[in-house]
Parts: sequence; C-alpha cells; structure tokens
Amino acid sequence: MVAVQNQQTGLTHLILISTAPFSTLTTQQKKDCEITEHARTFSSEIQQSGSDIELARGKIKRYVQKNKRTFSLSFKYLPTLQEKTVDGRKGRDYLNSLAQTRGLVYVLIKLDPNDEYRAYTCYINSYTEKLLRRDLETNCAYYDVSLGLEEQ
Repeated sequence: MVAVQNQQTGLTHLILISTAPFSTLTTQQKKDCEITEHARTFSSEIQQSGSDIELARGKIKRYVQKNKRTFSLSFKYLPTLQEKTVDGRKGRDYLNSLAQTRGLVYVLIKLDPNDEYRAYTCYINSYTEKLLRRDLETNCAYYDVSLGLEEQ
C-alpha cells in the first residue's frame, strides 16, 4: 500500500482483530489485521456473572461464575478505502466484513502504547453504520461505525 501524503503512518496501532488465532498468523498477516485509529473511541467494561445464595444462617453468599469483558469501538467519518484512513490501516470495509462473519474473532488490545498486547477471544454482538457521504471522484464512501465485542 502506498502512503498518501496526509497519512500519519507512524501512529501506534492499538487494536488488531482477526478471524483466525494470532498464534497461527505470520507477521504480515498480523499487520493486515491492524484496525485504523481514524477518529476512534474505545471503551471497555467488565460484566460480572454470578448468583446469590442465602445460607441457613441468613447470610448471603455470592458465587462469581465468570467475569466477561465487553469492548465498544466507534469511528467517525471512517472511509471505506484503506488508503483514505489517517494511518493507512483497515477501515470500514474490513470492519463490515468482520461483522458479517459468524463465530469468534480474536482481538489484541493495547490499553497503553507502552504496554504489551492483551489477547481476547470475542464475538461481535453489535454492528451499526451510518452512511455520511459518497465521494464519486475517488469512489470512496464515509461512515460513522460502531462495533461491540463481548468476550467468550
């Protein structure tokens, strides 16, 4: 891919999403899973799953079965073409193709650019997009995109 003049190719990528486990991918295949930082917002929550049981003594004990993480990504004015993103990484078309596939996706997330990646196995529980503009000259469309992921 050729860098466009206005691209900031030195931006640190913080999120990678793939349909194959990262341990099976080559370095180039991992690079192809880098999600753009183009006007991206990110949030993460932990959903606690458990049950409360009342003991004979009258006390309540909580059994936590599993804590699941949920991730929410949203992008403003995200182009369909990879070469039109601010950093030349995957844009709307890649996210849309991930949302169309059923099953698990594998996610690597850096919460701080200086930290190591944390690996999660997730499924996509929501995907919405809103068409904002079509540029007929460059054959590129721009969308607002929201993507929700939930840990398996």
